[in-house]
Parts: sequence; C-alpha cells; structure tokens
Amino acid sequence: MSGNHKKRAFDPLRFFTRLKRSIRKRVLFRKFGEAWNAPKEALQNRSYESYDAYLEHQKAKLETHDFADYDVAFRTALRERLAALEISWPGRTVLCLAARIGTEVKAFLDLGCFAIGIDLNPGEENRYVVHGDFHDLQYAPNSIDVVYTNSLDHAFDIDRIAKEILKVLKPEGLLIVEAVQGRDQGVNPGFFESFFWKNIDELVRVFENAGFKVTRRTAITHPWPGEQICFGGTAIPVSSRAQRSEVEGLRRKSPDV
Repeated sequence: MSGNHKKRAFDPLRFFTRLKRSIRKRVLFRKFGEAWNAPKEALQNRSYESYDAYLEHQKAKLETHDFADYDVAFRTALRERLAALEISWPGRTVLCLAARIGTEVKAFLDLGCFAIGIDLNPGEENRYVVHGDFHDLQYAPNSIDVVYTNSLDHAFDIDRIAKEILKVLKPEGLLIVEAVQGRDQGVNPGFFESFFWKNIDELVRVFENAGFKVTRRTAITHPWPGEQICFGGTAIPVSSRAQRSEVEGLRRKSPDV
C-alpha cells in the first residue's frame, strides 16, 4: 500500500469476538423487538413483558459492545467538564449509576474523589463498579455527596430512580445528569435504550417534580450531543444572589420507596 497506511493483520480472536457480538444482538432483537409505550408522548418506555425481561435486556449490553475507545475518550471529556465546574472535588463521595465498565468512576477518581459505580452487569473483576440497580440503591440514606449518571435512557421506572437518588444524597448533595438530545432534535433511542424523551426539558421536569432544583445546564458534545444538568447542592457555582439563596434554601426529605 502507498503512504503510511498499513493494512491491519487478520486477528482471528477479534473477528470471532465481533461475530459473536453480532449474533447475540440478532438474538436479542428477535426477543425484545422495538415496541414502545406512548411513542408520541413527552416520555416513552420500551415495552417489556416483565421486569425480569428488562433486566435480561440491559445486562446483555456489556457482552455486545467494545468499550475500549469509549473508556479513553469519555474519561478525558468528563474529567474536563467536571473540573470546569470549579467544585472542590477531593474527598467527595461519588456514586455513579449504571456505570458499565466504570469510565465515569475513573474520571471522578482522577479529581481526587472517593468514587464507586453500580451496574446490573459490571463484568468480571471490575475494580470500579459493583453490582447494583438504580431502582433500588443499596446505600444508606443521606450518605452520598454526589450522584452522577448518563444512563437515564436505560431506566425502567424513572420516578423510582429519582426517589432512590433523593434517598441516598446528603441534604446538600449534588446530582449530575448528562443526557442526550431527544426526539425533537432528531435523536431516536437505540436498541438498548428503555426510556426516552421528547426533549431534555421533559426529562428535567421529572426531577423537578421529584423535588430537585436545577442549578446549572450546559451543552455537551461527547459522547453525544446533549446537556449536563446539575441539580441541587450548594457547591455548584451560581451567578446571582437569587440563585444562591434558592440553592442554599433547598432541603430535601427522603420519600418512602
């Protein structure tokens, strides 16, 4: 070949791994299909026969995706976004929801936090993520400084998740949600997404109805076009006295779940 381009040597292990993933995706598609409830409403949910079916579907994503490139690029992008918030990160306790291989956990660790992730399928020998379900968090009430997630499009019951986050966050705690743009912007859910929104405003409204207060919204471009939304917590920089008063006056009570 001319130039500096070199043809990659055939790697049988890589080939068969990709083939296995492709076959697994086809099997899953036949089983779960693309049926959604309320497809024209502001919020929609994928149709599942049961919660067990939802769990099976979501657990399968790890075995059908290669997260190697994502791990490097997203870790850097998220760390830079978090550093730009001008929060004193060292020593903060952080819980990352639906964290897969733990990329977001690594970003918080880079900033000096005590961070851990949960996921339905963290894989084997994962140092950063333990088994857990964001519909039923196993951590003590009022014990976490920061909750982070970019996986709300994998929810089964978004209202239940909002209650669980309220339960574990400290009264002055901070929720950081990163969300992809919605259907109004021409974005449609992929095969593993189980919950989706018409636009990000509709998603924000879910958390406002649960008792959260928005303190900051910022556009993001990686790993997809969307927004970073910060809810509650006095640590977030605010640009006016009125905003600061609103945040400092926020007091949450953990609802019954």
